[in-house]
Amino acid sequence: MFTLYYQPFACSFAIHAALEKIGEPFTLHKINLQKGEQQSEDFLALNPQGQVPVLQHAEHTLTQAGAIFLHLSEQFPAAQLLPEISSPARQQALQSLFFLSNSVHPVFSRAFFPKPISKALPKELKALALEKVNVFLGEFNQLFSTQDYCAGQSAYAPDYYLFALLNWLRLLQVSVKEFVHLKGFIARIKTQPEVQRTLHTEMKNM
Repeated sequence: MFTLYYQPFACSFAIHAALEKIGEPFTLHKINLQKGEQQSEDFLALNPQGQVPVLQHAEHTLTQAGAIFLHLSEQFPAAQLLPEISSPARQQALQSLFFLSNSVHPVFSRAFFPKPISKALPKELKALALEKVNVFLGEFNQLFSTQDYCAGQSAYAPDYYLFALLNWLRLLQVSVKEFVHLKGFIARIKTQPEVQRTLHTEMKNM
């Protein structure tokens, strides 16, 4: 059985949705980031970076959303978390997944937590991060003007990841009303059964 260490509506939401899609038994272990539980001795023994998600399976512990997605897609190919290797959509799905983890997610982090990066100019750093967030929103809006999801017409792992990040916009007081195609993506991904189940569970556990 899998155990997912998560915070409701953190980026661990994406892994939670993937586990729902796979359909294998799993348990959830909530880590309250607001209370600093990610810095507890027990959790740091699992992930010294003090971050969710952490996924345990048998004797193995996995961290980093991109790595977890790749592992799950290889172990459970029938779930189609990523397009099959021979599919032309595979390259776009992987590109989107690592763009989100390596470029988009860090900018959101700077917007939320500018002080650890710049104690002298946190407001300026946050403002720059929010500007970049809007650039990313525009890029995804353009993408969704020609296709439904990150890798074409079907939902895959990067779409769960993107949806998790977009959930944070309300906390940053950033609106997507001008991004019509991005709003369409949000409406579509919410109709996926695994996303609906994840939303229901995490809303209950807030």
